Amino acid sequence: MAVAGWRVENVASAGILHAAAAGDHGVAWGCGILVQGDGRPFATLIFRRHGRGWEQVAAPQIGRVNRALAVSDADIWAVGDGCSLHWDSSRWHNVPTAVIEGSEPQFFGLAQFGADEVWTAGFAPVRGYSQARGTVQRWDGSGWTDLPMPAVAAFWSLSGIAGASPQDVWAVGRVHGQRSDPLALHWDGQQWQRVPVPGVEGRSIQLSDIAVLGTGDAWAAGYTWDSGGIRTRQPFAAHWDGQAWATGEVPGGPAQITQLASDGKKLWGLGYAVPVAPYVAALQGTSWQVIPGPPGPPEATRTALHGGTILSDGNLLAVGASSIPDHSSRPFAAVLTSHP
Repeated sequence: MAVAGWRVENVASAGILHAAAAGDHGVAWGCGILVQGDGRPFATLIFRRHGRGWEQVAAPQIGRVNRALAVSDADIWAVGDGCSLHWDSSRWHNVPTAVIEGSEPQFFGLAQFGADEVWTAGFAPVRGYSQARGTVQRWDGSGWTDLPMPAVAAFWSLSGIAGASPQDVWAVGRVHGQRSDPLALHWDGQQWQRVPVPGVEGRSIQLSDIAVLGTGDAWAAGYTWDSGGIRTRQPFAAHWDGQAWATGEVPGGPAQITQLASDGKKLWGLGYAVPVAPYVAALQGTSWQVIPGPPGPPEATRTALHGGTILSDGNLLAVGASSIPDHSSRPFAAVLTSHP
């Protein structure tokens, strides 16, 4: 099915796709969960795309998978519920992350600078969720190491990570509180430093993700909200020009940006708009343009985008889920083949 530049692809299964990663020759991966109900844990779902076709691939059960990336066709990483998964060209392996005593961490961001230089970011709550801190872990080819982090606040989290090099890395998230403040930390190869991000007066801000387009050129994106909850969410973006963060205008609310997809040249913001329809924003120069999202299945009551990636042919692959009247969810995938 092709509408307004979008080609919706069939992923025959139940579940939700949270993330995608692209290899070469049109190969891509979609990762997510199946909500099983009855108090059972989430089931891990992973699909592989060959051309336009999708097939489910067996994987260890780690629960939620929130983010994926490809170092190469034979070197794919995915992270989520306190663990990581690695594809070695033949099968998926459960690769334990570094133990954080007294916590069951969640990972949401991934960045790579080579096969032996993969980074992930998330948060490590104290059991009972009375406190939490952001966590960044680094894969050096043999294991994950939890990096020392600054004491930002009693409860803070990270959700995105990206960098121009291992000596120039950004991690973003928020400081939780009665009003949540945006958080950006920069790693210079020696230590982390918090760099101020301008907020929006009277509104909380979540920085969901970050993309680095070059040295001194990064975009962080997410959403703002007030006490009205989900229906008051507005897309939010901030730009780093090498000197300071400045707010960038993103039209098209009420909506939220959940993930960014970039190949270092193109940059897309993906998420959903109230009452839960796909939301897609493209960076054009230094401004954002909202474009019509892909059409959901005719029988769906809602369709949301949760992530995406740039395919080897330069097209955008967006993934998410559609809600069906029987209260189930189906994986959703669509490719943007052309846009203004």
